[in-house]
Amino acid sequence: VFLNKMNKNIFRAYDIRGHSETDLDHATIKKIGYVLGQRIRGNQHDSVYVGHDSRLSATKIQNALVSGLNAAGVRVLLLGLVPTPMVYYATKTGITPNGVMITGSHNPKDDNGLKMVINDNAVSGEELLTEFENQAEIEQSERSFEEIDLYPLYQKEINDKFRLKKKIKIVLDAGNGAAGVVADAIFKSQGFETISINKEPDGNFPNHHPDPSKEKNLEELKKAVMDNHADIGFAFDGDGDRVGMITENGNSVLADHLIMILSKYYLQKKKGAIIFDVKCSSQLPTLIKKYGGTAIMEKTGHFNIKKAIKEHDAVLGGEMSGHIFINQGWYGFDDAIFTAVVLARIVSDADQSVSSMIEEFPKTFSTPELNLNVDDETKFDMVEKFKDQMQFPDAELNTIDGVRVSIGNSWGLMRASNTSPKLVFRFEAESEEDLKDIKNLFELNLRDIFPDLKLNFN
Repeated sequence: VFLNKMNKNIFRAYDIRGHSETDLDHATIKKIGYVLGQRIRGNQHDSVYVGHDSRLSATKIQNALVSGLNAAGVRVLLLGLVPTPMVYYATKTGITPNGVMITGSHNPKDDNGLKMVINDNAVSGEELLTEFENQAEIEQSERSFEEIDLYPLYQKEINDKFRLKKKIKIVLDAGNGAAGVVADAIFKSQGFETISINKEPDGNFPNHHPDPSKEKNLEELKKAVMDNHADIGFAFDGDGDRVGMITENGNSVLADHLIMILSKYYLQKKKGAIIFDVKCSSQLPTLIKKYGGTAIMEKTGHFNIKKAIKEHDAVLGGEMSGHIFINQGWYGFDDAIFTAVVLARIVSDADQSVSSMIEEFPKTFSTPELNLNVDDETKFDMVEKFKDQMQFPDAELNTIDGVRVSIGNSWGLMRASNTSPKLVFRFEAESEEDLKDIKNLFELNLRDIFPDLKLNFN
């Protein structure tokens, strides 16, 4: 009976995500916990770390998850309210390589979800669906768990890595998500003059939505950087695995440029591969090669980037959305707090401002990530249809994830989002004029192929 009303769409390409009331009810989460528990037991492990972000539905979901894990005979180590990277950190340094983070990331506040690591590998929601559907109802069992405070260890390891040469002033904005308290404490313990706004976790997100990839969510941080004459500002997403950066004069920095700064820094220490997603600037591989690295383009999604980092033993990986994975002297997971500390260190060690560092990169004209709202059921088919019917003269095509069309020095991308009912676009060129041209070519194709689609990009 219960399976008929279960929404299969919660099992996604990177994780599990859905509406906290209607999709992620007690029975569903408990059963997911049980299926995960069985996988853990299958690997001869008997425990798992569980953490959650600041969403209002966290405790309810945690209770159901713990019940399911316990029913499978797995011991639960509760980390409490932590950023996602703390769960990853636990799986890398603790007593078990298994962890589940309860988070809706940057989805609307009534959504929630699970990010899962089993035996040190990211697990996609899709691969759990069959096991879930084949699983019968679960017997009641007593709930048991142990609470663990991982913060002192995490802080100590970060502080052992760095010594501050020059004190600079930093503003942090966690958007009332899970990263605020930890980030503030880490930056202060590092010796930075630290000002935090929207630090307190609040699942209503009263000040702005915790998604630093959208310009409107950075307004408050920009103002605070300017008002305090700070050297740099960082914004975190709701669960602390994505970072945005603001220069001393209040401009936001493209994730492309963050990855460039880090690539240059790390490749001077060690040559190796750098992984980036299909949404990144074409200037990034050029810079990686210039500093002796190997540039590898990969599908979007933390799941895909992490796999590629392992496969190529990469120095680091990065995504246009602000997920950055440092694998040189760190653990190769996306950790916005650690990344922000490294970026702050680079700025504090350099005898130049952030904005002058960025001015050294070749100037291009690009759009942020643009979205078109479409039906969740048809988004992948729409991309296939576009690929079949599109007309682009003299274009080079990359179809690793959606389609990336390069014409001369311009490119455009269309792919289906794996986390929401959207088509995702991005465009880049070397002049305003060329940027308009490539965007127009895409729009012409979209109008031809999908005459009913409203092209109101957001």
